Amino acid sequence: MNNNWGPLGTVLKSAVLGAFGLALSANVMADSPLKRQELPFRAVTIRDSFWAPKQKIYRDKTIPHSWQYVQRDIEDNEIAAGWKNIERGEDSIWNQANLHKVLETVAYALPQEPNPELDKKLDGIIAAIAGAQQPNGYVNALMTVRHKETWVDLDGHHEGYVAGHLIEAAVAHYQATGKRSFLDVACKMADHIYQHFIVEKHEGVCGHAELELALVRLYRATGEKRYLALAKDWIERRGKPWNYSTKTPRSYFMDHLPIRQVSEVTGHAVRTMFYVTGVAEVANESGDEGLKEAARRLWLSTTQRKMYVVGSVGSQDTDEGFGPDYDLPNHGYNETCAACGLLYFAQSMFLLDGESESIDVLERTLYNALLHGMSLEGTTSYYRNPLTDSNNPRYNIWVCCPPCLSRTLLRVQNYIYAQTARDLYVNLYIGGEATAQVAGTQVLLSQQSNYPWEGNVKLQVNPQKDSQFALRLRIPGWCHKADLSVNGKPVLKPRMEKGYVVLDRRWRKGDAVEIKLAMPVERIEANPNVKEDAGLVAVQRGPIVYGAEALDNDNRLDWSVATDPQFQVQQRPDFLGGVSTISGRKADGGQFTVIPFYALANRENSSQCVWLSQTGKSTDITNWNQKLYRAITSP
Repeated sequence: MNNNWGPLGTVLKSAVLGAFGLALSANVMADSPLKRQELPFRAVTIRDSFWAPKQKIYRDKTIPHSWQYVQRDIEDNEIAAGWKNIERGEDSIWNQANLHKVLETVAYALPQEPNPELDKKLDGIIAAIAGAQQPNGYVNALMTVRHKETWVDLDGHHEGYVAGHLIEAAVAHYQATGKRSFLDVACKMADHIYQHFIVEKHEGVCGHAELELALVRLYRATGEKRYLALAKDWIERRGKPWNYSTKTPRSYFMDHLPIRQVSEVTGHAVRTMFYVTGVAEVANESGDEGLKEAARRLWLSTTQRKMYVVGSVGSQDTDEGFGPDYDLPNHGYNETCAACGLLYFAQSMFLLDGESESIDVLERTLYNALLHGMSLEGTTSYYRNPLTDSNNPRYNIWVCCPPCLSRTLLRVQNYIYAQTARDLYVNLYIGGEATAQVAGTQVLLSQQSNYPWEGNVKLQVNPQKDSQFALRLRIPGWCHKADLSVNGKPVLKPRMEKGYVVLDRRWRKGDAVEIKLAMPVERIEANPNVKEDAGLVAVQRGPIVYGAEALDNDNRLDWSVATDPQFQVQQRPDFLGGVSTISGRKADGGQFTVIPFYALANRENSSQCVWLSQTGKSTDITNWNQKLYRAITSP
């Protein structure tokens, strides 16, 4: 990418955040000075006009709405704890995982806006889960109250999946509150699984991955090496000739080959994304070069051949899974949880390799596929997210997706920044403040922007004492021109590494950085191997992919975009929660309007599509360089 650099400059406000998050960061970095780590979510505060209002909706509306769907799961724990005496019939075997995801959502919400009543409610539910824990450490109230034998149906019972979500919720609760009540439950469960599978050498591995990545998070929170060893063991168990009762093809579970031999992502998209995230996480923590190469190979398989332009994955409705390379029909399945999984995978790949391209995928998925899954008012969602749709209202299907969405969207704080012992990464441009321990000093970084609608970003760097470290600013893959200044002086030839501008200097309190990211409207085309998108274009501006809704286009979508659409951007603060819409010229001379993909289907029933016909569009088969999507013309 060719970047042209020119002048910038301004100053930002600052704030001081809690010491608990800083302590977590400092403890992690002490043992791994070169390793990239997320900033603890308690150390990051969002103050902007895009994410702050959305997260308030998730706190004020999504969380209260969610309780009604997990009351039975809470009660199962009360029964298993001996607090109630109720007979239970059969139920969906994964239900406890939904409760755990709601608890994780609440944990992320508490530092954002203190809520003693919600905190107390969380403590009560955790006490019930602790009471439901068996003497050997096993805890899954649904299994206990229905007297089911444990660890006998690994494909069907989802026990590893449920345990993984319990662990993730417990780690989040500990990081949010400092309380060990839930973390202790998680450690006992992890110890039980270690005893059962490693010490006692029982065979098999859970058909739904999730425990693998959760164990790495538990390892990071506790420093207990058994948990990393168990995660690695579960990664390596796949592809072995276990004696399973199910006749489902093992590729559905990514269990058809040992991980070091797998060349492409297959099977159920959610399970696969959670699994490969675990692979990347274990590789990063263990330093295993074979696992690193496997993670990179599967990352390319996903993002260069099997990902939609909005960051969704999983095109097939027959198995909610991945199809062949470039098989990306616009009516594809695109389960919401799979998009969450791709975001986790992207974050893990960034931590592994430090490439900005990983954050490009994370950002694409976050601003498009994930936000599309949740309605603007926060109480309905989508399980499927096709790019072409019609009269499909939002609803609630509590198999898995709504609480997975809420826990992911309330954790955006974790994705904005990262650090090593002497590097501070700015990955996402979201207004607010962050505190990090870098190069032996506490640094407060303030960010101000109107992203994603504008590309002007102002940062103020405030170290407690003058200190030499590198500030790494991501230049998004969609950006072809950026201007940069430090303290009002233009940086004409910035050092670039892996898609980041590296400002390695002695920083002083009040230092100001300004960056202007050019954000023109662009037409995007798909790789010619994606046959369904031949002759079609998508509209994108910055990280936002747009779609056409019939409501805005005379109730018709059977028109073509002109060769020169003459795009115009209009900011509409009172429309669909505040968006920028784009208008353009049709081939017949009329006007069309597109809105952000995430905002589609938030009004009355209508038809929507992302890929639009363009008159006379030719197919250029040259210079793709393994890209899946590219702008037709670059400014």
